[in-house]
Amino acid sequence: MSLFSRLKDLVRSNLNDLISKAEDPEKSLNLFIEDASEHLRQFTVEVNRYEAERIRVEKQTEQCQKSAKEWHEKAQLALKQDREDLARKALEQEQKEQNRLEELNAELVNMEQTSKELKEQHRLLQEKLEEAKEKRDDLVRRNRLAKAQQGAASSLNKAGKEDPFAKFDRMADLVERREAEAKASYNTMTGTLSYEMDQLKKEQLNSEVDDALAKLKAETESNADNSRD
Repeated sequence: MSLFSRLKDLVRSNLNDLISKAEDPEKSLNLFIEDASEHLRQFTVEVNRYEAERIRVEKQTEQCQKSAKEWHEKAQLALKQDREDLARKALEQEQKEQNRLEELNAELVNMEQTSKELKEQHRLLQEKLEEAKEKRDDLVRRNRLAKAQQGAASSLNKAGKEDPFAKFDRMADLVERREAEAKASYNTMTGTLSYEMDQLKKEQLNSEVDDALAKLKAETESNADNSRD
């Protein structure tokens, strides 16, 4: 399960319990922010790790391209010295590098798209976390005001004064308010993340080498004819 999915599950399964069962909503909301921040931190680590892997594949692609060029030059040199056997072996190595290069290029295209999506999801999560922090501050302020109002009502009761809210179902109101707060906090943290990777099939090496050898012979003969002219 991805970190992003775990973050959504945390909101879905725990937030309502944290707010509805706790005696101190402020403490529970702070705990939620801490948990969400930790999940974002873990997600950041995974994004950076994926980006490092993408850079590694990019370097492999460059090295593979360089190696294929070197083998082609070796094949040309061997053919000029009438060593067709060595030229063929060099072309075999070149074709292997070309096949691997095709695979790496296809993989790199997918990785670049995935990296772009991960970075966008990371940005959205950061924004949502900041929104959740602002919402937390608002809920904490409202909760403190509510507690102050409750304290004032309690003082009036103790003083023997008639309290117009004595019959008010305070606990029912508290539960409803906390449910609304839980829903608001949940809505700020929802999102989606998906990605997939594909690979290309390898072509048959022998036929490719034959084609490459024929092409190299043609190039060599053409160069030789041009030299005689």
